[in-house]
Amino acid sequence: MKFLVNCLKGVAIGSGAILPGISSGVFCVIFGIYEKLLDSILNFFKDVKNNLKFLFPILVGCGFGVILFGNILNYCLYQFPIQTKSIFIGLILGSIPALLKEINQKHAFKPCYWFFFLLAFLIGISCIFLENTLAIRN
Repeated sequence: MKFLVNCLKGVAIGSGAILPGISSGVFCVIFGIYEKLLDSILNFFKDVKNNLKFLFPILVGCGFGVILFGNILNYCLYQFPIQTKSIFIGLILGSIPALLKEINQKHAFKPCYWFFFLLAFLIGISCIFLENTLAIRN
């Protein structure tokens, strides 16, 4: 059962790898496997059996995600660009509470973090508006 769950997580991670601007790392954070994934990759040879047991289904799922969702996401981005982008923006914004919770557990949250968060948010919103006003010509 755990193999299947990790494969499905891998499919989502692989589908996120297709999209420009959406990192597979966002999906890893959403699924809560980011740190375990990094530890498994960085310390692969210290415990090959357990690391392979964890990484293999994710890698298989990533491959299937790229193959299965490549054309589907391409179609959705061209036919329904606002809705598709909104879904991924929602996924990114939805991961913020989990990140804040993790930060608060490890470090005290500093008020200057709000400045950086708001700055990044404003830059992101500005990019969305600029995308609509600038025409890209080939």
